[in-house]
Amino acid sequence: MENEINEQDIIEIPVTCEDDTEELLEKYDRRSRHKIDDIPAMQTVVCIIIAVVIFGMNILYPETAGEVFSRLHQAVFSGKNIFPNPIDLISELL
Repeated sequence: MENEINEQDIIEIPVTCEDDTEELLEKYDRRSRHKIDDIPAMQTVVCIIIAVVIFGMNILYPETAGEVFSRLHQAVFSGKNIFPNPIDLISELL
């Protein structure tokens, strides 16, 4: 038979579970240390994109950009929350 597997054909692969676990833990630790930086970096990128869009709109469509900027200014300086806090909504129901 052509498809028979002989003992000579079997290749043994060494298993090092402890080493793999330690490597995974080190990799996870390295990633988790840098997660705190992700939030401010994302907020910075969003703010820069918004500023560039408003600047570009101001050059191409000054009237529309003025309206967008005034609405943004009202949203920032108003006492209302744009998105309600879910914890406050639940506490009002109780």
